Amino acid sequence: MSSFEKLEVSATIPYAAKAAPRESLLSRFLGILCSVRFGIIMLILLGLACLLGMLIMQQNVSGFERYYAELGPAQQVIYGNLGLFDIYHAWYFNAILAVLSLNIILASIDRFPKTWMSVSKPVKTPPLRWLRDLKNTASFVSSDDLSTLKSEIAEKLKTAGFQKTSVSEKDGRTYIFAETGVWNRFGYLAVHVGLLTIFFGGFLTAQFGHTGQLPLSPGQSSNQVNELAFELDQMKQVNKVLPFE
Repeated sequence: MSSFEKLEVSATIPYAAKAAPRESLLSRFLGILCSVRFGIIMLILLGLACLLGMLIMQQNVSGFERYYAELGPAQQVIYGNLGLFDIYHAWYFNAILAVLSLNIILASIDRFPKTWMSVSKPVKTPPLRWLRDLKNTASFVSSDDLSTLKSEIAEKLKTAGFQKTSVSEKDGRTYIFAETGVWNRFGYLAVHVGLLTIFFGGFLTAQFGHTGQLPLSPGQSSNQVNELAFELDQMKQVNKVLPFE
C-alpha cells in the first residue's frame, strides 16, 4: 500500500516584467464595443425607448388625434421634436438597435475562439495552485493504492454522468480529468441568434410593415387598403395597392 506524498508548491521567482505595449484607440474602442457591460447598457436604453413607446400613444394608433388634443402645448412640442409620437421610426431608436446588434455580433466573434479552444483542447493538467484557488475545491488524504484510487475515482465520475474521463501524468503528479455538458458553453450563441432575429424582424416590421382596412361586401373585390396616418395634429388617409384582389 502506498500513500500520497506531500506536495509543496514552490513560489514563483519574481522577474522584471516587460512593459506591455499600449493598445491603439481602435483596439480599445472595439474592446468597449464588444464588452458585455456596454451591451447591457444598450439593452437598457432599448428597453427604455420601448417603454416610452408604450406609455406615449403612437401616431399610427387609432384615437391618436383625441390623445394629441388632450396634451398641453409644451408636451406637444417636446414630444413632437423628440420623435416620441413615432419612436419606432426615430433615428435614435434605430441607432440603438444597430449598435446593440453590432455589440452582439462582435461579442460572439470575440468569445467563440476561446470557447472552441476550451472544448476542443481542454487543459487536462492545470497548475496545482490554480486548482487550490478554485471556489469549488476540496482535498482529502487517502492511504489506498494509487492505481486502485484512480480507477475508483474514474468509476465514480462515470457514474455521476461524466462521459469523457482521462488520466494524465505530469511532473510526478496524477491528473484525472472529466467533463460533461460541453456543448452548453455555446448556449450564448443561441441567445445571440435569437436576439438578432427579433431585432431584425422588428426593424423590418417598423420600416416596411403596413396596417390598414379593406372594406368589402359580398360580391365585391378590391386591391386597395385604406390606412389612417397621423402627422401630429393632422390626419390623412393613405391608400395602399395590394398585388392581388
